[in-house]
Amino acid sequence: MVSRAESERREAKRQAKQLRRQGRREQWERDDQRTRSRQRVRAAGIGVLGLVSVTVVVAGLWFAFFQPRPGRSVGTSGAGVHTGQPSEGYSTTPPTSGPHLPQAPPWGVQDEISEPLQVHALEHGGVLVQYNCPESCAVLVSRLNSIGTRYESKVIVAPYSKMTALIALTSWGKIDLLDEFDVGRVEKFIEKNRNHAPESFVP
Repeated sequence: MVSRAESERREAKRQAKQLRRQGRREQWERDDQRTRSRQRVRAAGIGVLGLVSVTVVVAGLWFAFFQPRPGRSVGTSGAGVHTGQPSEGYSTTPPTSGPHLPQAPPWGVQDEISEPLQVHALEHGGVLVQYNCPESCAVLVSRLNSIGTRYESKVIVAPYSKMTALIALTSWGKIDLLDEFDVGRVEKFIEKNRNHAPESFVP
C-alpha cells in the first residue's frame, strides 16, 4: 500500500512533468509564431523591393524612350532621297532633314561641310555642332572641337556661316540654337539625339 506521502510525491512529480510539457509546447508555439512573423516580414520586404525595382525600371524606360529629347522638333522629309540639295532650300538653317547627296561625310572635326552632306550625316543618326563667329573665336572652336573628338562616330563639329546664332546643334528633325557656349546644353543634345534617325543603324 502506497503511503500518502509517496502518493503526494508522485502527484507532484506528475504535475511538474506536465508543466514542463506545457512549457515546451508554449515555447514551440512562441517560436513558431516568431518564425511566421519573420517570414511575413521577409515576404513583405521582398514584395516592396520587387515593387521598387519595377518602378525604377519603368521610370528608366520612360526617361530613355518617352521623355522629350532636347531641341526644337521640326517636320522631316527626304529620308532616303539622294538627290542633292532641294531647289527651294531647306526648312531650317542649318538643315535638319531633306534631300542629300548619296555619299556620307566622315565623322569628327571638319573645316567645312555642305548642307547636302550635313543632312546625310543626320540621316545616319549623327549630330552636327556648328558655329558662326566672324571675329576671332579660337577659344570657342577649341571647346567645341574638344567635345566633338570625344566621340568616335555620329558627331561632326564644323563652321557654318549662313546662320545668325553663335552655335547650332542639329540632328534629324531637331535643332537648338545658342547665342553663347553652354557645355551642358551641347553635351545633353548630343547624348539624347544621337542615333535617332531613319538610318541610325548605318555606322
